[in-house]
Amino acid sequence: METCIDLSSQNNLTFIIENPTDADVWINPLYLTFNFGIYSEDGKIVARKSTRHLKGLASEYVKIEKKSKKEFKWLADFFDNYQLEINKMYYLKCGYEPPHLRRKDKRKLNEKNIRLSDNRFDGKSNLFRMCKK
Repeated sequence: METCIDLSSQNNLTFIIENPTDADVWINPLYLTFNFGIYSEDGKIVARKSTRHLKGLASEYVKIEKKSKKEFKWLADFFDNYQLEINKMYYLKCGYEPPHLRRKDKRKLNEKNIRLSDNRFDGKSNLFRMCKK
């Protein structure tokens, strides 16, 4: 996150997915959730949004090669409909949820040697403040 977020500007979300393992994994970017909380610097939740953001994301699985990382970026509009105080510090928490696949889907992926990431993981942004530029 930028350290100073201009309330009047559009903002983007970038997920940086790192795969430190010795095996390739596949994830579906649709499950990079826009299910996030905005927290004050002292850890109190200020707002929560729980919809997936689908603009610009393909529903296909993306390979994250072993010991590599990949970035996904799209327009986020994090702060629509929230009254956040100017110059107060905040941070975001959001994450990835493994998809719930039917047996038929799992079988297809196994036939193609696609190993899905089976871990849910969460991320936390750096501290930022709302400001007027």
